[in-house]
Amino acid sequence: MNNFAKGKAVLYLVAIFIAGAACGSIIGYSSGKQQGVSPARQKEISERTLKRLQARLNLTPEQFGKIKPIVEQNSASMQNLQRESWLRVSDTFKRMNAQISTYLTEEQRRKLDTMENERCENVRKKCGSPKSSAEPASTHDGQRKE
Repeated sequence: MNNFAKGKAVLYLVAIFIAGAACGSIIGYSSGKQQGVSPARQKEISERTLKRLQARLNLTPEQFGKIKPIVEQNSASMQNLQRESWLRVSDTFKRMNAQISTYLTEEQRRKLDTMENERCENVRKKCGSPKSSAEPASTHDGQRKE
């Protein structure tokens, strides 16, 4: 193989590698964006935990019957912790936005409000949080809107 043929082969291999990397990146980004992350619901937590315990510990029906209410009760507690965590994160965003807004123009504040409303709606969609559990939006001076 002469130098020209070797160079051509290397060039083709590099092009194939770059094309594969680009396609992989696009597909990975798209699928990751679609899946999103949402906290598990109480029933999902219970079912997953019970399946794992049953599969790995080979529980008897009697054991399973005694363990199931324990798992369900604690799954409810875990879901409540997740909800509380989301609310704390939301409060932190609101405080941050109130601080940021002091440096923004009125138009930028309106855009920031829109961004915050979109963020809240996305959280509701992903987490299934009822709107009634969400705190009222705050104004830019840190006061709650009524």
